[in-house]
Amino acid sequence: MNTDPAYRGPIDPQAIFVIRWLAVAGQLAALLFTHSFLEFDLPLYPALAVVGCSAIVNFWHIHAAQKRSLYQQASFLELGFDVIQLAALLYLTGGLLNPFSVMILAPVVVSAAVLRRQSTLLLVGLVAASVSFLAMYNYPLDWGQPVQFPFQYLAGVWLALILSSGFIAGYTWWVASSARRLSGTLAEANLALMEEQQSRALGALATSAAHKLGSPLNTITVIAHELDREVDPNDPIYDDIQLLRTEVERCRVILSEIDSHTSVKALAAESPEPITAMIEEIIYSRLSQNQTNFKLVYSRENAVPLLWRRPELVHALENLLQNALEFSAHDVTINIEWTAIDLHITIVDDGIGFNAATLARAGQPWNSTRAGQQGHRGLGLFIARSLLESIGGAISFANDQRGGGKVKISLPRESVG
Repeated sequence: MNTDPAYRGPIDPQAIFVIRWLAVAGQLAALLFTHSFLEFDLPLYPALAVVGCSAIVNFWHIHAAQKRSLYQQASFLELGFDVIQLAALLYLTGGLLNPFSVMILAPVVVSAAVLRRQSTLLLVGLVAASVSFLAMYNYPLDWGQPVQFPFQYLAGVWLALILSSGFIAGYTWWVASSARRLSGTLAEANLALMEEQQSRALGALATSAAHKLGSPLNTITVIAHELDREVDPNDPIYDDIQLLRTEVERCRVILSEIDSHTSVKALAAESPEPITAMIEEIIYSRLSQNQTNFKLVYSRENAVPLLWRRPELVHALENLLQNALEFSAHDVTINIEWTAIDLHITIVDDGIGFNAATLARAGQPWNSTRAGQQGHRGLGLFIARSLLESIGGAISFANDQRGGGKVKISLPRESVG
């Protein structure tokens, strides 16, 4: 796995391939229209040769796309070729005064969206060099009448293209980077849920295997005992039978251990448990800081609601409790209330609370006062909200009257109980 934070990751090569064929078709149509209908005097054959080079590269792309493994390097070379090909075409059709000169920015947009930061910076430099060359050297267009463009206009177009390439590259890279980090974080959360589900499934499978193996193992044990009684100790196979009995007993011990260990887990996974027990397990087993700071408040006169141990609920509660603990000064209070229909869990810390800007977008991605500090990305509350909503729950954020942040979770009991 690539750990470079600037890595964009490959997208479907077929998408870029289709775009490049559309570019070839558009260039060919623009050349023929300008030459035949607008009757501009163009070096048509050299221009067609430049377009033909792009078509040849596209055919090479078809042959090589499935064989190469260095996606980043290959895509950078292709986009670099596109810049040079566009520069060559503009050189033959008026340089920067060609209205289509803005198309030289297109490869920069693609690079900023899918390639590394370094590759995009190199491509911006190539665009700047190409634009500077075209500003001084080009085959002028025959406008059919005397046209004199002032130097300031040409300089303005040159500067606009260079600044636009830098701005577009930076903006596109920033948007793509944020989207990729969000996608990666959600993928990590989904992976954690899948691992927990697979762990539960594996425990159930181990329990089932232990029960199914018990019957044939009992049969082997009976036969081994009968052979032990019937075979004379002086018989050469007597020692083998004793070894067989020993190994059978070892198998019985191992299966009993597996059965007892997985049965407890399977029972916990397949049976609902009190919400208080679930929260206490999260506090004492999953959180990394001082667990004595948590205070659990609920009515002890009524039966505590039983909930299924759904991975979405467990991970959402873990995220919210960890967040509250990190922002608290000393204590985190968890208040549990319920009716016949709903279950309400309120988590209150005694910290400074949410500031106005953070509270206005609470539960949205990239919304944190600690974003960028020690790996914080402002996604914990967003992931918790998404997980709770996926099981029919709702979450709200506020500041407590006594200070500190307050998060209220509402869950329909029929969806979790």
